[in-house]
Amino acid sequence: MIAYYLILFATGFLILYAYRAVHLVTKKLPKFSRRVIRIVFLLLAVLVYASTSYIAVNFETYQDNKSLTNYAVVGAITLSVTLLVICVIQMISDLVLLARYLRFQIRTKAKSDNRTSISRGTFISQAALALGSVVLGSFLWGTTKGKYGWRIIKNKMSFPNLPKAFDGLKIVQISDLHLGSFNENFKPLEEAVQMINELEPDYIFFTGDLVNEKYTEAEPWIDIFSKLESKRGKYAILGNHDYGWGDKISDEEKATNSKGVADINEKMGFKMLLNQHEILEKDGDKIGLVGVENWGYSKENWFPTEGDYGKSVEGMEEVPFTILLSHDPTHWDHHIVGKEKVDFTLSGHTHGGQMGISIPGLFELSAAKLFYKRYAGLYSEGLQHLYVNRGLGFLIFPGRVGMPPEISFHELRRS
Repeated sequence: MIAYYLILFATGFLILYAYRAVHLVTKKLPKFSRRVIRIVFLLLAVLVYASTSYIAVNFETYQDNKSLTNYAVVGAITLSVTLLVICVIQMISDLVLLARYLRFQIRTKAKSDNRTSISRGTFISQAALALGSVVLGSFLWGTTKGKYGWRIIKNKMSFPNLPKAFDGLKIVQISDLHLGSFNENFKPLEEAVQMINELEPDYIFFTGDLVNEKYTEAEPWIDIFSKLESKRGKYAILGNHDYGWGDKISDEEKATNSKGVADINEKMGFKMLLNQHEILEKDGDKIGLVGVENWGYSKENWFPTEGDYGKSVEGMEEVPFTILLSHDPTHWDHHIVGKEKVDFTLSGHTHGGQMGISIPGLFELSAAKLFYKRYAGLYSEGLQHLYVNRGLGFLIFPGRVGMPPEISFHELRRS
């Protein structure tokens, strides 16, 4: 609760500090226009701040109202980030002015120099507001259209030990659907299914988190995802949310949820791999497909850590190449790389942070990097490789800002 109040106080301070930038930028406007802009800024900022703060402090009262909780999350994050961007640049401006003032005092410069400094300070305030507007626009886009802006990321890889018959193998990976977040808005995901089918994959692998909390969230979606087409098969594993969400869920509820999710995946046409393996065959050649239940490194331990690679490969015949489906990428670091004979691991879980700047292959920045060593895209250690899908759905924050939902298209070649 103390953290809540610290955040609330900090946001209030940011509003006042950002208003300083508005004040500087508007001071040369006509009196009426100046007053309207300043009043509108303060009214909107204070209204969003007060309403989201009230909902946050009284969360237990409103937690079942999805519209209000979504508004609180979007409003609080959008307001805070926008104000923070403005304030950071404004602070840089103030520090520059302070340095110039001190230098002026020491060197006793002319007044004209001081006027030039203030002019530059006003310019920086304008730049701060412009950048803040870009951030605000990005959040508004991300919470309306951006969360449905499906992006196909193609990943071509070569392996010396890939059997000849599997040369050119095409795999579509999807992850983290979180169907409970879509409120039965079917059309966007129907478009995603069509995009996947147009890729004509040999296999479709789903790396977990079909739902947010309860398996019943996925029931209305069975017909939609039953339309996913692959030439040779569809396989799925469980994600952490497929057992339920929170630390108050009983073991019985977790078992009921995970079984319900597994059953629905089966109805959608996926074969579940629950600490199990499958031998994929083509023209006499074989590769191993291994699927583990959820394993995650978490101090809270809210979710079951049932993932067991050793159990998954019990009785598996010798194969030259192995693909592992494991929801949480931390499993790769803790139990796979350098320890097991796995060539290619597919994970999800991180959502890429849902917010950031993503230009695959060139540049990527996300807060998820603070929490996960491997949070998005391809990672390699020697001859072992991990790919972390950024997810199709969203959770808690109902949007995607600079981190579009992803359909991964992996093409495996024999080198």
